[in-house]
Amino acid sequence: MKPLGGAVLSGWLLALSLPPYNAEWLGWCALAPLFGAARGRRPLEAMGLAMLAGLMCGVVHARWHSNSHALLFAYLPFLWLAMLLGVVTALAEATRRIMTQLGWTFFVASVGVSAEWLTTFTPLPLNIALCQHRNLPVIQIADLTGIWGVSFLVWFANAAAACLCFSLMPGRRTVKPRLADTAVGVILLAGAAAVPLLFYGWMKLAHFEFNSDAARLRVAAIQDYTGTETADLAEPTSLQTESVDREAMTRRAAQRGAQFIVWSEGCLGTSFAPDAPRNPTADLARALNTCLVVGYTEPAPPKPFNCAALIAPDGKTVGVHRKMYLFMGEKQAVQPGRAARAFDVSCGTLKIRAGMLICFDNCFTHVTRRLVQDGAQIVAMPTFDPPTPRGVLHFLHAAVTPFRAVENRVPFVRCESNGLSQVVAASGRIVQAGPLYAPALLVADVVLGSAPLTAFTRWGDWWAYLCLLFSVVVGARQLLFSSPHAILTR
Repeated sequence: MKPLGGAVLSGWLLALSLPPYNAEWLGWCALAPLFGAARGRRPLEAMGLAMLAGLMCGVVHARWHSNSHALLFAYLPFLWLAMLLGVVTALAEATRRIMTQLGWTFFVASVGVSAEWLTTFTPLPLNIALCQHRNLPVIQIADLTGIWGVSFLVWFANAAAACLCFSLMPGRRTVKPRLADTAVGVILLAGAAAVPLLFYGWMKLAHFEFNSDAARLRVAAIQDYTGTETADLAEPTSLQTESVDREAMTRRAAQRGAQFIVWSEGCLGTSFAPDAPRNPTADLARALNTCLVVGYTEPAPPKPFNCAALIAPDGKTVGVHRKMYLFMGEKQAVQPGRAARAFDVSCGTLKIRAGMLICFDNCFTHVTRRLVQDGAQIVAMPTFDPPTPRGVLHFLHAAVTPFRAVENRVPFVRCESNGLSQVVAASGRIVQAGPLYAPALLVADVVLGSAPLTAFTRWGDWWAYLCLLFSVVVGARQLLFSSPHAILTR
């Protein structure tokens, strides 16, 4: 039962490190019990224990609900997590005995990042770094490495913690270990690397949060929750507390000085058309002298597009974004867009260049990169996550936004009708966030993004590619050229 207990403990600790529990510090050691439980097991047994840990993580978050459809969506990311953990743990245990502990720790971190990157080719990308989305000093390195660098640190720390556990376990050795083959060597390296990383993080935070000369824009998100789709999911404490008249909320935002206002995904349905001669939404933008970003459906053969439109203060639609990445069954109803670009627009006295994403688009790093490479200084993101028990998908999806902001040093205005709308600064700080399953009006000032482009914006997922190369080369070398005697005696 001890291995099962270690797997269950890891799943529980990892669950607590993720939103909404947000015990970030647990993320640095949550997987150590799993690696300990897998010690000495065959790769398939190690994979089974890891999958148990992933499912346990889902149980803590989603639990049980009578709405089976919503419950399936709630467990979906944890099924993917179970497979991700299974692959990494199996490879980790297959190589543990034939590598130094320092080399093994780097290998586990590289395999973890490689597996995460490969999930971008599946229906649901995953990143263990989400457990650190509020850890601002740490996530600043994302402007160099992307989210992959933060994931690398989390995997590395967990592997290092596992090495410490291994050193406390009884085991047979035939030679005196080198420093690189001891937990002390691994911990010393991790500690030495942490100092410059944290220094870099604090310096970046100071630069982006105390730059008084930067151009600022007052933005708003209209969280127009109605409760029609979450009647059996919303907690009694999160019921409506104010009117959900979208137009009235938009007028209040404009009265509070908002010049860039974002509505939710698909909120206008087919009632909006950018070129329609009579357009109440365009009239509203003109009357309030504000920029509006609205979600709507554009009829087209063979299937309609899921769109967001940027409406200028004069009522003209200056740009349209068609959702590029469709989530699960959405592919049956709409067709994907093909491009992401930024558009020039005037907001009060400011002339800015704005980009748009829709919901699932921000789970893929290159879409935001394209916008910023095209000059976007701010990103508007209408969103609609499938309602789930306890808002599981809402919390996990919202945790992605700070990483996209830091990677490209651009602020985000994320508007989700069912909850957890966000205004996120270029530093990754969540300036404002809406409640779950309740209406809300978010108004905040953000510093616009500006040149030069970050290393990540220029070079993309280079860190993930490096990890993949390291994993393949080192893993293959160790498995193919280590003798059976070395495997059994290390």
